[in-house]
Amino acid sequence: MNIKDLFQKLKKKLRYKLNEESFKKETKLLEKDIVQVHDDINVLLITFDSCRFDSMKRANTPNLDRLGEIYSAWTPGTYTLPAHISFFTGIFPMVNEDIPYLNRFTKQLITMKKAGQAVDTAKSRRTISLPASSHDMIYALKKAGYYTVGAGAATWFAKHILTQNFHDFKFKQAMSATEQCNFLLRNLATKSNKKPFFAFMNFIETHTPYMHYGSDRDEYAMQARDFMSFPPREDTYMKESTGHKLHQAQISAVEHLDKIMGEFLQILPKKTFVIITADHGEAFGEDGFWGHGVYHPTVMNVPMMCFMLNGEKPLEDK
Repeated sequence: MNIKDLFQKLKKKLRYKLNEESFKKETKLLEKDIVQVHDDINVLLITFDSCRFDSMKRANTPNLDRLGEIYSAWTPGTYTLPAHISFFTGIFPMVNEDIPYLNRFTKQLITMKKAGQAVDTAKSRRTISLPASSHDMIYALKKAGYYTVGAGAATWFAKHILTQNFHDFKFKQAMSATEQCNFLLRNLATKSNKKPFFAFMNFIETHTPYMHYGSDRDEYAMQARDFMSFPPREDTYMKESTGHKLHQAQISAVEHLDKIMGEFLQILPKKTFVIITADHGEAFGEDGFWGHGVYHPTVMNVPMMCFMLNGEKPLEDK
């Protein structure tokens, strides 16, 4: 190994350790009371970054299972930026079945009207119909009286294009899901008392190198990004060894997030509509593909679920 390669390896290890320490900073959720004096429905959108549908389906997720069914959906983007730009216009991953909110041609949760078209709020009590806007959905929600707050750990959320229209947004690399939840709780407790909120979080635990604290880590996890390359290359041994380990690490990350969600969602106001999905999936050697940013079923097939925290059945509301 030459000096340049050695330097890069040491640099990567140092960054890995620093990120690991960042994840350990906040491991407990805050105890916050969020008191609201209105009858409007809040909306919470959570994306598990890079999470494949089969990863969430194979994971042991008792808390999410209790709240709703996990559906197989198809994302509009192969990587974080285009996927979230779509989400922030109200177009989320979509299932093929005729199911409201999960298939926008059946019923869409948040719609933005065309210029000159009247806003019809009587269509459904669970459809948020916003005036026409040349901005995104976040801007329109803010103008409609919602408090908008978000957090994200993927580097794309350092981009102004994704975060500019939130009232409050926190981006930090290697920010754990717990730290993001606490950021939301602090703000919701003081700023959403008299108005509904739209809240968003992007969890990085399900993205390589699967940094969720408390997990066992091998060299393969730290080197995960090195395996993600294009064009596709067939390597049966790597797929069955490294690919399998990476997939299992993502499944473990989902199980870790399920524990956090079980506690966090109990703190929120019960009149909150929750959407949990992924921006894209991840290829682990299937057909020679690794990573994301490419059009492959493992990248496009993501989990999708939505539910009301008060136990109402939104999917039956047609």
